[in-house]
Amino acid sequence: MNQPFDFKEIQLQVKKQQRHRNLGLVCVITLIVLSVIFGAPRLVDSFFYNPKSGNQLSDVDSYIINRQINNELTTQNQSLSRYEINAEGYGKYAVTEIYRNLAQNQTNTKTYTINRNQLKETQLSIPEMTDYLFEQRFRNSSSDVFTESELHKELLLAKVKELPKSTDIIATVIFDEDLTLDELAEWQTYNLGQGEVLWTAVRSEVPTGNQDYQPLGFASVYSGVLPSERQIDQSYLEEFPFLTHGNATNAQEMNYSETEQQAAHFTSMLHFLQTQTDFLALEPAYDREIISSEQIADTLSYVGEHGVNTYGVSIRINVDQLIALLETGENVLAVNVTETTLFNYFR
Repeated sequence: MNQPFDFKEIQLQVKKQQRHRNLGLVCVITLIVLSVIFGAPRLVDSFFYNPKSGNQLSDVDSYIINRQINNELTTQNQSLSRYEINAEGYGKYAVTEIYRNLAQNQTNTKTYTINRNQLKETQLSIPEMTDYLFEQRFRNSSSDVFTESELHKELLLAKVKELPKSTDIIATVIFDEDLTLDELAEWQTYNLGQGEVLWTAVRSEVPTGNQDYQPLGFASVYSGVLPSERQIDQSYLEEFPFLTHGNATNAQEMNYSETEQQAAHFTSMLHFLQTQTDFLALEPAYDREIISSEQIADTLSYVGEHGVNTYGVSIRINVDQLIALLETGENVLAVNVTETTLFNYFR
């Protein structure tokens, strides 16, 4: 026998189903909202350069790794002592870099904004001195700028002789003729004594006066702060030998001479930066903060044809050694003192 039609019961079931649907709809909307709130920034940021992300050398702050390699290639007399990277919005980051000169007695703070793949310098605490080696990067002994170089050396010699003997000096030297790295090692032995080469300027371009190209070189030892580095695997070392000082396979350490290691270090830094396309793309239109990909390619081509040769060096030296260099040094076209420290506690 059929049960009587219960309209109220059907209404209750319909309302129950509607409540379930509404509850499900609320849950879906809530999930969508939460996804937008927490997922949208990551999604949007994924389209822009993130300086806090990792790369092959570091799990975090790859910008600083790349910046330090860029710095070593382009900067002779300062090191990064501290940094901070803060996210400020979609694709926007504030970067603070604090540098010290080699004597550790002066700091220089640079503040950058990275906004949607564009780098802008927003603050410079101390005006930077133009690096002497950089100014002379395309010059040679026939240039008019050196017609009075002997007089300049004599004037510098007189000033150096007045310095206390305990003075620690950082200077740049321009050579009469370019030297191979083997010739540089020999020059250092006979002309610097206990002095040391800090940074070697590499002859890397044929065109003269091209302001779009930065002078390049490499440091003798690493100095500066870095995020913790990853363990570099064997295949990576084979691709980028001596990328960072001392990182190489056992075979490379045995088969490369000291000067071959220096040359490999220089070219490996350039090859590595070629892989960091997002970082290279940050280069501002008018300020040469980062090496361009075009310059890297042209430099590697030039060095591949001519070898790694130097036109000058940054050196650390004492008063007596600098006097001897100015009086009897070979292949010395010009010398410029960039730092003097009465006592150096940081060597």
